[in-house]
Amino acid sequence: MKLGAKIFFIVVRGVVLATLLFTQYSCSYLPKATSQSPDNWLQTVAQRQQLSSWKLTGRLGMQTENNGGSLDLFWNQNDDVYKIRLIAAMGQGTILIKGDAHGVTLRTSDGESYADNADELLASSLGVSIPLAGLHDWLRGVPAADRPVQKQLWDDQGQLHKLVQDGWNIEMSAYKKVGKHSLPHAFYMDRDDNPELEIRLLIRQWNLLDREVS
Repeated sequence: MKLGAKIFFIVVRGVVLATLLFTQYSCSYLPKATSQSPDNWLQTVAQRQQLSSWKLTGRLGMQTENNGGSLDLFWNQNDDVYKIRLIAAMGQGTILIKGDAHGVTLRTSDGESYADNADELLASSLGVSIPLAGLHDWLRGVPAADRPVQKQLWDDQGQLHKLVQDGWNIEMSAYKKVGKHSLPHAFYMDRDDNPELEIRLLIRQWNLLDREVS
């Protein structure tokens, strides 16, 4: 087994915690979804796409048919330059991802690798897919700008709640104020072509435009 896969899947109990935490978010409020976009949606998208620099921490949980695990997530974004650190519990290991418009590098204790695509590079290390490219936009509660959208549903507050894009089914919830913006803090993702794969992300803390919100 690859080192990255060992780092991720050795912490099986963590995914149980992530699942319980996500269930608390998703069950506490089940919004009514509509396919009618809010009147100000295009303005909201334009405003959120301007958010280009942030720091956030969270908990990433994943379940496949035979394995599960969780990692602490630290994401620093500065325009096109980003650094993402994934840390397993109890000192089991760290994955460091650094990227910009020209490419991405991934570093573990085994060494460093390079590719043009962050998703492919991470999949080759973990053995499973994590849609980092899409998350860059989904974190802000909007679809990825450079990919077609198959489906969008909004909640009764006018926030994007469900999205189908790039082969992923994404559910966003637990919107909270971050500076002047309401951004989702809980995500659930799966794929129709890989129904055994489930990904959950809980944002613990945002640092956006020099404003720290938890």
